Amino acid sequence: MQVKAVPRSRRTAAVGVQEGAVRIQIAAAPHKGQSNAALCAYLADVAGVRTSAVRLRRGSSGARKLIEIDGDAPSIEARMAELAADIA
Repeated sequence: MQVKAVPRSRRTAAVGVQEGAVRIQIAAAPHKGQSNAALCAYLADVAGVRTSAVRLRRGSSGARKLIEIDGDAPSIEARMAELAADIA
């Protein structure tokens, strides 16, 4: 999934879609990978998987990231669809 990360926000939450990527505000600062770890933890919680099942495939130092989530694909897709419905 493609993500547009916005670090140093008030809270960690998905807030919309921007240029084909889910825009997620992250409360953590972009220092020593803290915001990337917080992003992965947030997405793991939303997808209902372990944090170790969420990996950053591309974009570790940029705002646009490609995230890979391992697990039961239909279940994860359903949870991500709920997230999309909530932010739409």
